Amino acid sequence: MTTPYSCATSPLPSCSAYLQKGQAAVEALVVLLVLLSLWVGIAWLLRFQDIALQAQHASRYAAFSLGRHVGLRPVGDIRRRYFSGAAHQWVDRGGHHLLDPAQVSLQMTRHQKLGVVAQAGGALPDAVVLRRGWQLEDAGIVRAQVLAAPHRPERHLLHKAGGLNTGLSQFDSWYPALSRHTAILVGAGHSSGDQEVQRRVAESGLGWSDNAADSYRLGRQVQSAVQALDRPWNRGTPEFDWLSSWVGFVPARHLYTNQEGP
Repeated sequence: MTTPYSCATSPLPSCSAYLQKGQAAVEALVVLLVLLSLWVGIAWLLRFQDIALQAQHASRYAAFSLGRHVGLRPVGDIRRRYFSGAAHQWVDRGGHHLLDPAQVSLQMTRHQKLGVVAQAGGALPDAVVLRRGWQLEDAGIVRAQVLAAPHRPERHLLHKAGGLNTGLSQFDSWYPALSRHTAILVGAGHSSGDQEVQRRVAESGLGWSDNAADSYRLGRQVQSAVQALDRPWNRGTPEFDWLSSWVGFVPARHLYTNQEGP
């Protein structure tokens, strides 16, 4: 009885080549699919890393803005500087924008206030009075948090309704919410201008206003006594506002000449 010829049992090279016909093409397609998925994944990740980096910069900007004004909430500046313009046009595979600047929010929170011993000047009675009068007392570290939510509501709902997608479409159905924060100690005597400095100085009784009031009172007494003698000499009356007259004047040692022009 003759056994039927089969390439499955034949050791001939021609049969081996016949069985492997098309295998290289399949392997190439598999590798190409893996590389394509990797390329899309890297591009997807880098977009969100860039958004996260801008959120970090924005949180620093917001935190340091509080050093000039504790009540400042520069959410408009943050959206314009860090999430708008030609340099911040993040899009998905379909060319749709990933993030609307209106989806960026800013939150300010304070940590627990430092104890008396940790405050400037410690627990000394005069230091406590000066610290409170000049508004130097720490009220807690401020935490500026910027939240960027690139995902779109309709896509988020579709993702929940349809379950977890597979393949490249998964990159279009899930956008992570990115949050970055910066903590800073504010309220250490910083002022936004000359008038703010004078207001802060004048509000301290121990540091300025009590002594200034005594000097003003004595000066007015002297003025009333010598006014008749000074009138023939056309001498001006004394000025008893010793703060507002210095608005805009900065000591020369705190200035420098800009050689490059304005």
